Amino acid sequence: MVDVAVASAPAKAMLFGEYAVLEGAPALALALDRRIVATARRSGTSRVASDLLGGAIDVDLDGACPHPVLRFVWPLLQAAGPGIELDFAAGFPPVWGLGSSSASTLAAAAALRAVSDRPVDHPTLLAEVLDRQRDVQGAASGYDAATQLVGGCAVFRPGDPPTFAQVATPVDRGRWRVAWTGRKVSTGSMIRSVRERHPVGDPIYARIGRLAEDALLLLTAGDVDGLGAALQEGQALLEELGASPAWAGEAARRLSASSGVLGARLSGAGGGDCVVMLVDDPEAAAAAVADVGLTLLEPTVDPVGLVVEGPR
Repeated sequence: MVDVAVASAPAKAMLFGEYAVLEGAPALALALDRRIVATARRSGTSRVASDLLGGAIDVDLDGACPHPVLRFVWPLLQAAGPGIELDFAAGFPPVWGLGSSSASTLAAAAALRAVSDRPVDHPTLLAEVLDRQRDVQGAASGYDAATQLVGGCAVFRPGDPPTFAQVATPVDRGRWRVAWTGRKVSTGSMIRSVRERHPVGDPIYARIGRLAEDALLLLTAGDVDGLGAALQEGQALLEELGASPAWAGEAARRLSASSGVLGARLSGAGGGDCVVMLVDDPEAAAAAVADVGLTLLEPTVDPVGLVVEGPR
């Protein structure tokens, strides 16, 4: 066994397939170049350190989870056994809504497995993270962790087992931009509220799935104008779901109509968090974001997914 293993996973932003991915439709998402790093170190104590915990805390692995921040990783720590310190360093805050919980869980799972000489292959890690997400959130497809595993622009198809891969696309990574609305939203709460209005089998999910399939073809063809229009259609579907507040929909529509922006939409489950944009003039797009009142974030597409330093 090694003494130290380090793993990092990127942020992510969903492009297409929200909600419908829970019914078998594909999802398309971007990995972004801000990372959460987990370091697992063998020592004489069981300890977890994170800014969200206010520093380091000793933990009793035979007891209950000692803090809500650890609810995703607690069973992973218990499975790894005593005498391991787990440290987190975050390159982006959870309030952005760019997959901090899935990135943290994935990085922790990989580091804990590596320091224990257990397998860290992609299918094993995805299954482990997905189990944790479903235990905590009640519903999850795994597209987020899959995107963070492979990096770049990823396509995820649910199934048993699910399939996922980076999409080969001529679309320049620099064309994608992300803006923060300033409002954090609970994905689990959004999923539950949408399901109440649109139960399983509602035809809108099939429409969202077809848009994701169409967008995949546009990505592989490098059709940026078509992708911009698809982003706008995705925003309209999100509003039809009731997952886009009026203020957020107005912001997305204003951005889509702005100089330098080909299309914009709320990312993923909606409600707030971030707007993802495809641009043809980054400076004009930045001005449009400021005019709308959002905050332009620095992350761009990261072609690299999970990185593990330690035995593989």
